[in-house]
Amino acid sequence: MMKEIKCPFCDIYSNHIVINENGYTGKKCDECNTIFISPRPDADEILKLYKEDNAHISAESHISRGFVSRLNARHNLSLIKCYINEGSMLEIGAGGGYFLDEARKAGFRVFGIEPNSRQAKFINNELKISCETAFLNDASFDKKRFDLIYHCDVISHFYDPIAVFNMTNFKLNDMGFVVFETGNFGDVDYDYYKYVSTFQYPDHLFYFSENGLMKLLEQTGFNLVKIYNYSILPQLIVQKYLKSIISMAESFQIKNTQGDNISSDVNNKDIQGHNSKSELKQLARNAYWYLSYLLRYKVGSICSKEGRPQTIIVIAQKRGV
Repeated sequence: MMKEIKCPFCDIYSNHIVINENGYTGKKCDECNTIFISPRPDADEILKLYKEDNAHISAESHISRGFVSRLNARHNLSLIKCYINEGSMLEIGAGGGYFLDEARKAGFRVFGIEPNSRQAKFINNELKISCETAFLNDASFDKKRFDLIYHCDVISHFYDPIAVFNMTNFKLNDMGFVVFETGNFGDVDYDYYKYVSTFQYPDHLFYFSENGLMKLLEQTGFNLVKIYNYSILPQLIVQKYLKSIISMAESFQIKNTQGDNISSDVNNKDIQGHNSKSELKQLARNAYWYLSYLLRYKVGSICSKEGRPQTIIVIAQKRGV
């Protein structure tokens, strides 16, 4: 059942529609600029996207992206270690678990929450990291408290961000940290929306502004420590350009294949050729992901500008009593 909602931070309705995708509308709060789906599906329907592996990014895709996930993890851990060097760490929405694996190598005791059972099984069985599928609650990990709770590109999926951050605060030790990465599309000028191939509705329930995030932290008992800003415009432009090239190449390949009536039996040379192509494809994927990493965090760190699409990393600390 679809239901109209208010901005969770300002408690007001909005008729300011800025996104239409897949039958859903994204409305922008005129007070804090947060964008939220309204009307939206109920919580159980959203949960099914992840439980049944129907989200835009599949479990297999998360697991296969180890190369770039580890690059991104090392970058974010280098920032985190400026504020906390050790202790217990929980990741919400752990994906393929590679951030947790890198954090363990960096000296943290790590735990994960991942609602997709395929990904949770991989984290538990292959990476040997304790991972639960239930959402964060008082009983998570035998009522354990943590020194750091982290998530990356996950806050936009939270059905009730305030409830999750209140529970995050409760599950942190005194003076513990919450660190998260998310986009700033609530602050982005409309002219840049054309560079976004998909907003991934209804997976993404919210797109935040810095003002909205500050309200979230204030309302849930956190003090902002630091925000790191990285422009993703170079990455979006390159992705759009490469996508058009790949589309043209695929069309050309299909056309050539349809015109080829020569058939041959599969032999060892065919198999070897297939293996070589697979290896080349993997190398090409890794090269693409490495380029994406450089564009996001290296190039993006020097061309961040107000009104442009950015990824932001927020460091906040639990407020003392």
